[in-house]
Amino acid sequence: MHVHHFARMAACVAALALLAGCAPKSYSVRHPAPSEQLVFGISAPATTLALVDARPGAGRAFSSGILPAALTVDGAPLDAAGYLASNLQAELVARGLPTQVDLGGTALPTLELTAFRMQNHRANGFSPFVTLTFLSGDLVTPEGKQRLGVFVKRGKVPVWSFDEVVEPTFNQPLSLAIKELAAKIAARLHGARSSDADVDRLVKKIATRGDDSYLDVYALGFTNNPTAIGPMAVLARDPDEYVRLAAISSLGTLGAVDQLELLTSIYRDGTLWQDRAMALKAIGDLDSPAADAFLAAEHAALEARAGDKEVDWTLQVVRLYR
Repeated sequence: MHVHHFARMAACVAALALLAGCAPKSYSVRHPAPSEQLVFGISAPATTLALVDARPGAGRAFSSGILPAALTVDGAPLDAAGYLASNLQAELVARGLPTQVDLGGTALPTLELTAFRMQNHRANGFSPFVTLTFLSGDLVTPEGKQRLGVFVKRGKVPVWSFDEVVEPTFNQPLSLAIKELAAKIAARLHGARSSDADVDRLVKKIATRGDDSYLDVYALGFTNNPTAIGPMAVLARDPDEYVRLAAISSLGTLGAVDQLELLTSIYRDGTLWQDRAMALKAIGDLDSPAADAFLAAEHAALEARAGDKEVDWTLQVVRLYR
């Protein structure tokens, strides 16, 4: 009896060691490089945006998951609100919008931060290390309040060491989340969009395909230019997983309300969880009566099935918009 008990314990310890694969207890991340060659072609007034950290107490832990890992930046623990404020400001300024993002304050416009965190997962020692990045907040202006959400999924199989996961699963999602939020704020505060020439340049670059083409697809979405919707709808069926996810997400960023049927079909028929989850994220972005009704119905259906891992992950995406 005792022999079997110790054998089971040994097996569990071995499985945990294989899963962790010598994963470090902390990772050092960097500040995103602001966008280049995507300056908005408008003359916007100097704007001060107040960022208020309204995350609930239970939602203030930035890094969580199956492999616990703290994140540091500039040699200190990552402060989510401060990191977001400084890098959001850098991105908006780089895109030609003179903006100061202050932590705290009551003057409008205000971004009330409701979620900003990264969750990791790994099924076994041979599978990808995956991060799910969640970001949401209410943009408050004299006209009212509007929910903005961001969801990014990335994964990487560490071959030689866990250092290999830092860039693709931490730095890139953090950069994309901040750039997407900046694009959405720019659209809502200033009606800002990039030129048709920028859209054409990116579409041509994506057609040549490289290892980081999915980043160009995201950049195409960050143009806020509706002429990007047609090419993006085609890319939403692309065989390359990360190109496809970037395109599905970007249909939401672009506010492609005419693509609701495509997004609901991806959600209904997608064979991969990440496709379905990203489609729901994009539907949440659309902020139209039909999209909101669809999201509300799915929220209720998902809550009735809570307890399943993928259902619970999907609920986290839906709750960014509720």
